[in-house]
Amino acid sequence: MLIIKLILINLFFVLGFLVLLPESPWLFSINTLCTVLLLVFQVSRANQQYQQTYHALHNGLRNLQDGDFAISLAVPKEQTNNQQQVQLLTLFNQVTEKLRDDKQSLYQRELLLDKVVNASDVITVLVNHRDTIIFANRAAQHFFSSYALLGQQWPTLISENMPELLEHNDKTNAIIQLFIDDNTSASATTNANQKTKSEHSWHLSRHQLKLHGTCHQLTLLKPLTKELHKQELQTWKKVIRVINHELNNSIAPISTMCHSGLILADKLNDTQLNRVFNTISGRIKRLSEFINNYSQLARLSTPIYQHFDLITLLEQLQNLYHFEIQCQQKTVDISADASQIEQLLINLLKNAKEFSPIKATQVTIEQLRASYVITIRDFGPGMSQSVMQKAFLPYYSTKDTGSGIGLSICREIVEAHHGQISLNNHKEVGLQVSINMPINKQN
Repeated sequence: MLIIKLILINLFFVLGFLVLLPESPWLFSINTLCTVLLLVFQVSRANQQYQQTYHALHNGLRNLQDGDFAISLAVPKEQTNNQQQVQLLTLFNQVTEKLRDDKQSLYQRELLLDKVVNASDVITVLVNHRDTIIFANRAAQHFFSSYALLGQQWPTLISENMPELLEHNDKTNAIIQLFIDDNTSASATTNANQKTKSEHSWHLSRHQLKLHGTCHQLTLLKPLTKELHKQELQTWKKVIRVINHELNNSIAPISTMCHSGLILADKLNDTQLNRVFNTISGRIKRLSEFINNYSQLARLSTPIYQHFDLITLLEQLQNLYHFEIQCQQKTVDISADASQIEQLLINLLKNAKEFSPIKATQVTIEQLRASYVITIRDFGPGMSQSVMQKAFLPYYSTKDTGSGIGLSICREIVEAHHGQISLNNHKEVGLQVSINMPINKQN
């Protein structure tokens, strides 16, 4: 457009030169002066427009360089005749809009990824080529009991907090065993100086990757203990169902034959046969009770959640067992399966009474963030570490008349409610069972 205007001005000058000279030199001078002024005005105006466009683009690029993609250049109305500048400014606005949308999309994906990584129970640690931690999720912070992992040296951290990991530095993909502190309860009733450790299974994987041209190492530790417990429990359930089926098929005809034998012995008035058949009947009854006890583990169903007051439930159980309730709150509202929680408490209170029949059991309830910690303490002799590690195994019992199924049922109930259960000896005397139950956790 500027070139066309300049061509018209030149034509106007040439026309004045041909018409006014040599007859009217003064008119030609005036015409020449006007032409020069018009030419200067057009060039100055065009230069001003270019300068405005240049400064606008310069400031816009500066903002993009600083990471500000919210910039948008306005197209002045007086520039609508200059299509090149209009197209340039429009293209810049389109580019910034696309960059802004891409940045927003990237931010949303990073936010989602951050929430997913932090919500995962997989311990995730990223270190750079200097072995400095540059990322650690919440699971890693909880695992190492530190919320300031960034900037620490990875070898120093594991040597001070988890030296067992040093044995697996050469492994990139393996299942390992680590002894972890049982810190299910953070209550004051737990002895801080006498921590118990239990063996947990983990899947360790390491990945080498490049970020910004430098080598980084991503370490992942996935807990497998709960999954292994679930698989182990499912295996036990299948075994129990098979045993129940075979034993019931054998017990039924034996019981019938024994009953017929008792009738025959009564008719013959044979005391020896009566004693034999009565003994067989007693053993069959004990065997039936044994089968029924183990059937409870196989019959546990998915929890049916409902809100109820835990204090009220415990007060009802005080009619059956002698124990004291220690809780700062008058009501403790939890969402769980009331019948299964009742069965859990009965099993634990029954065990506590057997270990300490004289002194009353202590039941302590404390709120810890989004969960309640229930601690049941007896005043008996406690439990050795070797027995404590096997206490939750089905069929394992230290009591002569025990079935070895009570604590297995307790663990399944707690884990079905997304909680945790652990055993440890009290610092003074007795054994205490700590249960960490979410307040409103549901499937």
